[in-house]
Amino acid sequence: MSATRPKYMCVPAREISMTSASKTTDQKSSAKKSPTNKTSAKKKKNTKKAARTIECYNPATSKIIAEIPATAVEEIPAKVTAAKQAFQSWRRLSVEERCRHMLEARDHLLDHREEILDLLVAETGKAIIDAQAELLTVFETFRYYTSNAAEFLADQPLNLHLLKNKRVKVQYPPIGLVVNISPWNFPIDLSLTPAIPALIAGNAVMIKPSEHTSLAVIRAIEVMNESGLPEGLLQVMPGFGDVGAALCDEADAITFTGSVATGRKVAKAAAENLVPCTLELGGKDPAIVLDDADIERAANGIVWGSFFNSGQVCMSVERVYVHEAVYDQFVERVVELTRDLRQGVPWDYTIDIGAMIDPDQKHIIEKHIKDAVDKGARILTGGKRRDTDEGDFFEPTVLVDVDHSMKIMKEETFGPVMPIMKVRSGFEAVQLANDSEFGLNSSVWTGDVRRGRDLARQIESGQVCINDVIASYLALEAPYGGVKHSGIGRRKSKNELHKFTQSKTVLEDIFNLKKEPFWFPYNAGVGKAVDKVFGVLYRRGISKKITDLFS
Repeated sequence: MSATRPKYMCVPAREISMTSASKTTDQKSSAKKSPTNKTSAKKKKNTKKAARTIECYNPATSKIIAEIPATAVEEIPAKVTAAKQAFQSWRRLSVEERCRHMLEARDHLLDHREEILDLLVAETGKAIIDAQAELLTVFETFRYYTSNAAEFLADQPLNLHLLKNKRVKVQYPPIGLVVNISPWNFPIDLSLTPAIPALIAGNAVMIKPSEHTSLAVIRAIEVMNESGLPEGLLQVMPGFGDVGAALCDEADAITFTGSVATGRKVAKAAAENLVPCTLELGGKDPAIVLDDADIERAANGIVWGSFFNSGQVCMSVERVYVHEAVYDQFVERVVELTRDLRQGVPWDYTIDIGAMIDPDQKHIIEKHIKDAVDKGARILTGGKRRDTDEGDFFEPTVLVDVDHSMKIMKEETFGPVMPIMKVRSGFEAVQLANDSEFGLNSSVWTGDVRRGRDLARQIESGQVCINDVIASYLALEAPYGGVKHSGIGRRKSKNELHKFTQSKTVLEDIFNLKKEPFWFPYNAGVGKAVDKVFGVLYRRGISKKITDLFS
C-alpha cells in the first residue's frame, strides 16, 4: 500500500500486536495521564480529524494501535473508474481462469494468515479462536465457490413446455461493480465472503469496512492483490459514512451487513439507482429448550451461542425459552458454565470471552439490563462492566424472571447477555419466539428430531438449528438470510453467485420456417387453433382434452 501503509504495519504484525497492546506496571500507573489511556482512547476512537485519519483502537487494552488515512469522497470517482476498467478485462476471462486467480489469492492469504489474525485480534479484542472462525469461513468460501463456480455459472439449458420448436439457455454474465459495506463485529469474514463469489462471477468489488475495524481488511486485500489480481479489481475504501453513501451511488449491486437503520438508507439508495441489494441486518435469535432436551448439550450450546464473540453476533442467542419441567436444571447448569468462562485480553488460546469492539455498545447493554431489573428480572451472574483499568469488557450475564414487557426480550442487545424465560409448552415457546420484529436464526433443543422439525416449520426465521446453534452459517451449500427486519435477500449457496450476475435468456429457433403460425397476418384459422390449444394443454383428464380438441 506504499505511501498509505498504516504505521501499524511498520514491523511484523505479531510483534506490533503484542507490544502495542501490552502495558508495563509503570505504564499502568501512568495510564490516567497518558493521551492513549482508556478514556482518551474512547473519545478519540475513529473520530474525523482535519486530515481525515482513522484511529485504530484495541478494545482489550484501551490503546491506540494505528492511524490510517480515511478515503476522501473526492477520490472515489477515480477509484471507480479504475475498478470498471479492471472489470472489462476480468469479465472476459473464463470462469476457470478466474478461479485460478482466486486460488492464488487464497494461497497468499494462507501464507499471511498469522499476520492477519494478529491484526484482527488486536483491533477487535476478540478471543483468538473467535478470530480464527472468521478465517475458517473465508477459506471455506474460497473452496466452495472455486470448486463449484464452473457448474453454477455454466449456460443452463431449459426444457420448454409450450415452445417445442425452440431452444433456450440461461447465461450468467457479471453485473459490474459490487459494493460491499461490512460491519465491525466480523470484519474479515463479512468483507471477504461476499467479495469472493462476486469476483468469481466476474465482477469488480469495492469494500467499505467499518471505521472501527479496518486494519485486518486493508492488509487482507493488499495480500490478495499481491497475488496478481488485476489492478483496481479489488479495492478497500476505509472511511466514514459519507464514503459508504458515495459508493452506493456508484454501485451496480450492493451488499450490506449492519444495523436496520443504516440498512434502510442503503435500500433507499439502491432503489433510487435501481440496483439490487442484499441486506443482512439485526437479530434477536430465540432458543427453545423442550422438556425432552439433552440439558447438558443444550446448556453448553446456548452458553456458546450467547457469548461467542462477546455476544456481538447477529445470530447470537438473545432469548431463551425453557420448558418448566427442565427450567431449574437448565438454569443451574447455564450459570455454572457461565461463571467458568475466562474473560480478558486474548494473549493466548485460553481466553473464552474477549472485549466489546465498540465501547458504545456497553451503554445499550446496560440500558437493557436496567430496564429488565426495574421490571422484576434477576441477575444470576454478571450484569456489569468488568472491573479493570484497561479494556472494554462486559461480564457474561444470565438473567431470569424476564418477560416480553422488557427491552431485553424485544430489542437487539448485541452483547454477552442471556435472558431465560420459563414456558409451559413448545407451542407457547414458538408464539413468544415469533413475537419479534426480527427473524434471522433460531434453535430448538429436543430429544425428538421430528418434534424439532415440526417446531422449525412454525418458527419465523431464515434458519433454524435443531440441537445446534449458529452452525447454519457455515453450511455454505444452503441459503442464508433473514426475514422481517433481519434483512432482504439471501447469501451463500449457488444463489450467491447468481445474484452477482444479470441472468440472460437466449432463445433459438430450431426449424427456421419462413414464418411462424402466429405472425401477421392474423386469420380465423389461427384463432380457432389457439382455442383448441387451451383445451388440449390445460384441461384435466384425457376425455376432456379429446372433447375440446374435436368439439
